[in-house]
Amino acid sequence: MSTNQSRHQLQTRETTVITADNTDTRPVALSTTRHQPGATRPGERMLATLLYVLLIVMALIVLAPLEWIMASSFTTRETVWANVLPFSWRALLPEEFTLAGYRGIFAEGFGRVILNTMFVGLTTTVLSVIVGSTAGFAFARFDFPGKTVLWVLILLSLMVPYEATVIPAYTLVNNLGWTNSWQALIVPAVANGTVIFLFRQFFAEIPQDLIDAARLDGAAWSRVLVGIVLPLTKPVVVTSAIIVFLAQWNSFFWPMLVAPAEEYRVVQVAVSILGVQQELRYWDLLFASATIAAVVPLALVLPLQKYYVSSITGSGLKG
Repeated sequence: MSTNQSRHQLQTRETTVITADNTDTRPVALSTTRHQPGATRPGERMLATLLYVLLIVMALIVLAPLEWIMASSFTTRETVWANVLPFSWRALLPEEFTLAGYRGIFAEGFGRVILNTMFVGLTTTVLSVIVGSTAGFAFARFDFPGKTVLWVLILLSLMVPYEATVIPAYTLVNNLGWTNSWQALIVPAVANGTVIFLFRQFFAEIPQDLIDAARLDGAAWSRVLVGIVLPLTKPVVVTSAIIVFLAQWNSFFWPMLVAPAEEYRVVQVAVSILGVQQELRYWDLLFASATIAAVVPLALVLPLQKYYVSSITGSGLKG
């Protein structure tokens, strides 16, 4: 059988067509086109389009209040509520553009508040990364008495509600004489169970041969950690820094409890006190301070979110 005949038989089939007067048999060509693995079916494209539309609508719903607060921070206090009741899209734009709200909060000392919060957040972040990396390395690579018990306690610390530890922590800080001090704002947040967990999981996945080779070359354990292992943990370092800094930036109850003095005031406490002192009348000042409190975390997280996702997905749950 020739090649052309074989191809013809693969592309055609004999089918019977019944007409009114007789029966006729003739070849009818059937399509042999197959769906390519990389191709997208029309139904799939439609589903993807609807999904993206739904996500955009949900994002707009979530971002609309933030956009309104930001727009209101650039308008006069008399026009803050002009297009809100009833709501109009014009509420998402400044009615009369002005920086009076921002000038007002910095005149009230909000610049010092931002510096206080940045100092507390950055100091806690650096110390927490140092403590978390060394503790995580010890749990991943060393065997010592009580290791399992300590690791279980760290895991339990992730499950205990923060409110349950406030009273014991405050009692300890008060007994040490740390109230209204930087130590009270920084030290309790240094040993972070989440940070230790992330570092331990990442270090446990590093090949032992790499560490053994460094030890055979005479490298001390400190050299192994700082010069060999730690440079590989960039996603974990960034993720830990984000977690700790955001926790400190958004902290309200603990700073209000242990450091209520004005010289130690942080952003969230200042925003709350500003609203109370102004009796919720000077909305431009309140919205300006709230905008700063919201924009700084966004400016930190958005450029670094790829490292955050990489760390969370890569740390795994290895024993």
